[in-house]
Amino acid sequence: MWLYLKTGFYSVVKKTPCKEDELMVRAHSRADIDNLQALLKTKYKFNGKVLDTPQTDYEYRMIVPKATFASFMSIAVNDLVHESFKYSKSWEAMNGWQKELRM
Repeated sequence: MWLYLKTGFYSVVKKTPCKEDELMVRAHSRADIDNLQALLKTKYKFNGKVLDTPQTDYEYRMIVPKATFASFMSIAVNDLVHESFKYSKSWEAMNGWQKELRM
C-alpha cells in the first residue's frame, strides 16, 4: 500500500521478516522515515528501529506492530486536509498511465 501523508511517502507491506502482527513500512527518504519514527515514538510509545537497506528499492525500513500502524492511520485519516493531489509528480505519472489504459 502506498501512502502519501503529511509526514512523508511510504510503502507498507507484509513480508519477511515481519511477524504475523507486524508490517514493514518502507521509505525512499531518510527524512520521511525519521518523521514517522518520531511520531510513532511520541504518540504511541513505539521505539521503532530504522533499518538502512541501501541495496534495495526502498532504502529505509521499519517494522511496526499492526495495531500501532492502524492507530496511526486512523489519526492520519482524521487529519486529512488535502483537497487534491493534482499536479504532483506522482499524480502526473498515474494520470499518464490512466490515459495509456484508454488507448
